[in-house]
Amino acid sequence: MAMSLKKITAIAVGGAMVASTLATGVAAAEVVKVNEGDIKEFMKNVVKDGKPNVDIVVGSKGAAMDVVAAADIAAKIGSMCYKDVKIEDGLAELSISVSADSELSKNLISDYNVSDEIILFVTPRRSYKTNLGKVDTLEGLVEINTSKAVVDEEIARLSTLTKDSDADPDDVSDDTKADAIEFLLGVVYKENNESFKIEGKDLVYGTLMFGDGGKSISELQELYIGMEIPLLGEIYRIVDTDEKEIYLGKEVYSGKVKEGKIIDVGNGYQVKIESVLVALDNPNINKPEVTVEIIKDGKVVETKSDEIPYEFVYKDIGVIVYSTYTDVPSDHGYASIIVTKNVKGYEIGKPFEGDWKLYAITKKNNALEITKKDFKEEKKAKTKYLENKDGKIYGLALRYEGDDFKNLEDGDTVDFIYDYAMIEFTDDDEDNALFARYKTEISKDVTLEIGKKVEILNAKLKLKDIKATAQQVVPVKTPVAKLDTEASLDTDKYLILVGGPVVNKLTEELQKQGKINIDNNSPPTLVVVDGKILVVAGGDRYKTRKAALELIKNY
Repeated sequence: MAMSLKKITAIAVGGAMVASTLATGVAAAEVVKVNEGDIKEFMKNVVKDGKPNVDIVVGSKGAAMDVVAAADIAAKIGSMCYKDVKIEDGLAELSISVSADSELSKNLISDYNVSDEIILFVTPRRSYKTNLGKVDTLEGLVEINTSKAVVDEEIARLSTLTKDSDADPDDVSDDTKADAIEFLLGVVYKENNESFKIEGKDLVYGTLMFGDGGKSISELQELYIGMEIPLLGEIYRIVDTDEKEIYLGKEVYSGKVKEGKIIDVGNGYQVKIESVLVALDNPNINKPEVTVEIIKDGKVVETKSDEIPYEFVYKDIGVIVYSTYTDVPSDHGYASIIVTKNVKGYEIGKPFEGDWKLYAITKKNNALEITKKDFKEEKKAKTKYLENKDGKIYGLALRYEGDDFKNLEDGDTVDFIYDYAMIEFTDDDEDNALFARYKTEISKDVTLEIGKKVEILNAKLKLKDIKATAQQVVPVKTPVAKLDTEASLDTDKYLILVGGPVVNKLTEELQKQGKINIDNNSPPTLVVVDGKILVVAGGDRYKTRKAALELIKNY
């Protein structure tokens, strides 16, 4: 070669020094930019966290002009690494605090009879209490004597309880806009006018899913894999189940993904849609198959390939694949996926925390019931809905099964799990009176990324911007320039290939695979392959040079 790779590095480190001279005839042909949007998207990824995220590969048979083109591209990318810091992505750690009170109950002393079992039931909206607040509806969640039970009509709403108005944002179920709510339930036993208690198994936190706009038990919606569900003030995705456990995780990404695309999960992990195989003939017989890879620090650590829909969990990462598409020419496949992190399995019928056990909620006729029987998954719509031998699953419940709370009086409180809420007893400064009400005084920490939304404690938050002024002094960093004999297409790095198939072996491989078409008569060309490879080439060295200058100038 006329110029060594050491020389390439020297040119690049010298700064954004782009050669200004062209050989005669270079400007004659217009540059062909295949799918310009792909080129722009590619260039957004060549620098990550202020460092190069790409290798530049020049053909070992390339002319000096190809080497100069590679050096100029390296300098361009190096200059992109040396800028005033503009906060386009970042994290903000916030502490969210909320407090609220429900209405006061009726007077437990004067308005109820001795031996009454007083049900205190509260929801995010009064309309849910109106529809669900009946002894026959609630009896299966607690252990009560229905002949003595009575629902307090005054307590109805606690504003901090979550109402998720679109718990199926990806339309994985038949009802494409399901609603999910939280509720609290406690039973106060009146032994006499001076003795009140709450027994074990009579304190419940729960979540329920409804069809869009539904509020009654007849309008409940079964849970589906991929749906959102509130749990103690935060929104989770239902990732998977096995016989005993339900797996919940925090959403990282949901939507349609082109094969080859990589999604960052954090902590060095990525999820890649490796391939999407869609049958063009007999799609009802030959079902689409999607291959997903879990990558850790650039290495594939897990691969899952199956017919859709399917879901799987690797460590604390969850992936749900529920649909596929192809573009109009049928050149590229797309998969609809949901990616989650911090996935954890919770065993039904077992302690969730301390004396609180986790149950699923089913219904029998017009009554809600808790159940701890094994899960089954039934295929319906785009993913699977949850059920067991008692029927379809409509929600989750955490029930207290510890010691009784006895001798409750003015000033006493009974706490729910993790102090998420409490029942407070007060005389409200009245004689011969005792009232109950629900209260929340809770704080949660949340980390927000710019542009991302999060729902927590019934509040919807979006971090629009981080206001900051900063200048970071960093050395100029340039990508590593390699010969084609030292590089491979089988890499997790982004690649820029300089030179056509005659001079660059990697470009030649793409040509043989039918992914590009460059010959001696081709104009200056910029084309992205599989989202991670940019070919900078032309029919000769002059056209390759012009393609490189187009990239440097306009991207």
